[in-house]
Amino acid sequence: MEDLNKLNTFVRVAEHKSFTRAARDLHMTPSAVSKHIHELETKLGLSLLNRSTRGVALTEVGERFFAQCVEILGHLDEAVTNAQDLQTKPQGTLRIHVVSGYAQWVLAPLLPAFMRKYPGLDVEVNTETPALSLVEAGVDVVVSGKAEPDPGLVHRELELVEYVVCASPAYFKAHGEPKQPKELADHNCLVHTLFAPRDWPFKGSPRDIVVRVKGTFRSNSSEVIAQAAIAGVGICRLPRYTVAADLAAGRLQSVFDGQSRSRQTMRVYFPATKYLPAKTAAFIEFLEAAVAGRK
Repeated sequence: MEDLNKLNTFVRVAEHKSFTRAARDLHMTPSAVSKHIHELETKLGLSLLNRSTRGVALTEVGERFFAQCVEILGHLDEAVTNAQDLQTKPQGTLRIHVVSGYAQWVLAPLLPAFMRKYPGLDVEVNTETPALSLVEAGVDVVVSGKAEPDPGLVHRELELVEYVVCASPAYFKAHGEPKQPKELADHNCLVHTLFAPRDWPFKGSPRDIVVRVKGTFRSNSSEVIAQAAIAGVGICRLPRYTVAADLAAGRLQSVFDGQSRSRQTMRVYFPATKYLPAKTAAFIEFLEAAVAGRK
């Protein structure tokens, strides 16, 4: 950076043909300007300026060097402007890492409005197995229910995930509808292998309870489990956003509404930095408002 300052000083002297006027332009003393030029010429081993009582003029070498310096400093100014624009205006590519179910049922329906609001942004959504290291994932934000973030991240809470216990009307007709959570132990329960698979928590009085369930069907996919439940295979416990449309359409019927206890809070993770890019800040603000509006 020190050399860039000296190059800038040289360009100003060459443009003004005067140490004094260049110093005024740079808010420096004439002696400091002279020192910059002397140190630059010494480092390069070149004579860039001819000095006289009438002022200064470029040497032949100085003329060529001046032209290249103007080009270099012009590119530098452009780079600084572009970087500042990325910092202050939502543009470029926003890379989001999000768990697949939340991406499908919550984020995907919201993104079109976000993209209409910020047409200068490209959006890339990654739903592979989430990692809370932004460096590892190569993304700007992570949306996840995990509670142990990378040390370099901070987060904002979006929403407590509401879980619903449900099955198809046909299943309840054939096997009976459980009246208390503990009766689930006698039903065929569809086990999600990623989220507390066999221990289903419920609110209780005077204390919460956990029902140990069993079943003949397991999957790590909420969509697969939901489809199995619709087909009458058994009873499932899934985030409400996963099965909201099926409940509304009558394909699934819920039990123990308001009793299923959640252990998961969705959060948006982002770098712990003083200078958060505008695209990241805009997405976080939008997502917070949009999720709150769903409630």
